[in-house]
Amino acid sequence: MSQRKESTQMFTWILDRLKEPSTWAGLSALALAIGLNEAEWSAIGSAGAAIAGAVAVVLKERAA
Repeated sequence: MSQRKESTQMFTWILDRLKEPSTWAGLSALALAIGLNEAEWSAIGSAGAAIAGAVAVVLKERAA
């Protein structure tokens, strides 16, 4: 399997996980457990959203 295809599959997998409420619940629990405050959690969430958006722009649509 080519490196590019593996990278695309990894990003697709990450984006799919970010669509699941349980992922956000788990991330929230981790943030709480390590003592992140609301501002830090907000910054991390914003960075994650920006990265996911950038990846979504770059990835090719899957055939239906």
